[in-house]
Amino acid sequence: MPARTPSGARADARRLMIVKAALEVVRAHPVADVQLAEIAARAGMRPNHVLYYFASRDAVLIEAVRHAEVQLADARAEALRAIADPAERLRRYVAEYLPDDRHDPVWKLWMEGWLRSASHDEFRAVGREMNDRWRGDLVDALEHAAAAGLPVPADRVDVARRFNVTLDGFAIHVLAGHIGAADAADAAVRTLRAELR
Repeated sequence: MPARTPSGARADARRLMIVKAALEVVRAHPVADVQLAEIAARAGMRPNHVLYYFASRDAVLIEAVRHAEVQLADARAEALRAIADPAERLRRYVAEYLPDDRHDPVWKLWMEGWLRSASHDEFRAVGREMNDRWRGDLVDALEHAAAAGLPVPADRVDVARRFNVTLDGFAIHVLAGHIGAADAADAAVRTLRAELR
């Protein structure tokens, strides 16, 4: 008999509380050290109560990264569209993409997800969905730049795909403490300018 999934506004509010607690715990600790008991305590619940809403610790973490990314994506798309200057719009995209600092919980969860995506379908599905949204926002910014007369290669999707992979590399170095977020953003923008020439 399949497990019952609680539904309704109260259940949704509890799930959101658990997800936000998970993001706070991930900010404070390496993902491998994050325990369900600590997420539960941060949410003001017992671990078995968390398991009433989520099947496992991994399910909590997957929903945490999905929730955070959806929130970021909605705000990001609106913020980018509001920037008329094409160079500034691209710079803002870079700033939005990279981690805030070494403890950025969404990026820490992505690192964990990438490592496990070969064997974990849910991580892989969330990653694909969010990656598509990021790439779409960059393609839109590149189209805007081309319409403003900047020299943008014709295959915007290919440029976006390659540049996001480059940003992933910068992000890893920010998380490792090899470079600060501001320096990484400056270097990434210089890389993109060279690409657009």
